[in-house]
Amino acid sequence: MIKPQQQLLPTNPPVIAKDPTKLKYLLIGPPKWGKTTFFTGCPNSILLAFESGFSEAECPVIAVNSWDRSFKKRKAGWEQDEDGVVYTSAMEALEELEANNIYDMIIVDTLNAATKMAADYHCDLARVQHPSDGGEYGRGWDLLQTAPVRRFINRLTKLGSGVALTTHSKERTDKDKFGKDRFRRETSLPGGVQELMVAWSDLIMHGFMSRRRKGKRDRDRYISFDGTNEIIAGTRLRKTFIPANYIVDPPTMQASTAPWEQWANFFADNPTAGQEAEANFNKLYRGKDNENLPDDEEEEKKGK
Repeated sequence: MIKPQQQLLPTNPPVIAKDPTKLKYLLIGPPKWGKTTFFTGCPNSILLAFESGFSEAECPVIAVNSWDRSFKKRKAGWEQDEDGVVYTSAMEALEELEANNIYDMIIVDTLNAATKMAADYHCDLARVQHPSDGGEYGRGWDLLQTAPVRRFINRLTKLGSGVALTTHSKERTDKDKFGKDRFRRETSLPGGVQELMVAWSDLIMHGFMSRRRKGKRDRDRYISFDGTNEIIAGTRLRKTFIPANYIVDPPTMQASTAPWEQWANFFADNPTAGQEAEANFNKLYRGKDNENLPDDEEEEKKGK
């Protein structure tokens, strides 16, 4: 709670959160990378699922099936299926969280689906078919798409919990000022929403898939904070050692929350855990084409 003070001008710097459940995340990755699994392993979290793919979630789930509902439908209440998943609108879920938030982490999966749902709802209210029909010079895009998402995320942030947003990755090529091709790996969000979320985030995590190492069941998933002109990634944290790149511990039947536990350990065992994870990544991948390395079994066959 914000308390009033007599001295209005601040005299001390803000306290930097060292608790991973108090941060604002944007996780960018390809389909089936494990974005939902990563965050739902956080204890005492809630998943706002704007699209399917939450059957293996390790936390309570609210399946969001509309942006808002009429008074009549609201009065009928929320629905619940036999698996314990409740169904409601984004606005009703948000209002309930504002009234009685009991969670440490709120996960929005995916922001792409949430953005589309918000835009469709507000276009219907404005009686237009598309945000571009809402006004010239980008006015429609802002009023009918970007602004609703901004307000929704800002209200979530004010709850005091950590907020994690997942989004899909997209590759594109455009021209630089010299007319040369410039490769970009970024989110698949609309431009205005992407700019908003990049500025909002404490951590922009870019997920990649790489080779399958010998003896491993799954391909390596790794996270990069090593942002470049080509890749959107980075962190504002300076007092906690965050690896520039690290291989994510895969979930198993015995340790389904392993990806989050590994991440939380970077904060609990700072800086040792992060340094070890970065050193391990560098040992296996540094100086190599990280994403396109052949599987170890393929390399072994070539050697023979």
